[in-house]
Amino acid sequence: MGIAAGLLALLAAQQQSYAQYPQDDGTGTVGISEETLQRCKDLGIRESQCSEANVLAKERVDLLKDKGGSGTPLFAFESGQLFVFIGALGAVFGGIAAAFFAMGRRGKQVAAA
Repeated sequence: MGIAAGLLALLAAQQQSYAQYPQDDGTGTVGISEETLQRCKDLGIRESQCSEANVLAKERVDLLKDKGGSGTPLFAFESGQLFVFIGALGAVFGGIAAAFFAMGRRGKQVAAA
């Protein structure tokens, strides 16, 4: 009886997992409009990565590049900012670790019985 209940639960879970994905229409583009596909081609986004979210992200990045927007990337590899960022984090966390170490060394020593 327990095996049958476990098998039934497994089959029910499998049905639920398929229910959240749209069905493929055979073209490889699940639920993507022709307009979105054309925008992906214009922006140089591969068809396998084509989605409305990727189109909006690419347009946002292109707009910032063209207009010199105020968006500053967290990691800028070309200008050495990444190393400054890592150095600053190392100094902060290293200082905190050193403070904890110094406080631990100042503690009272308890003689073992």
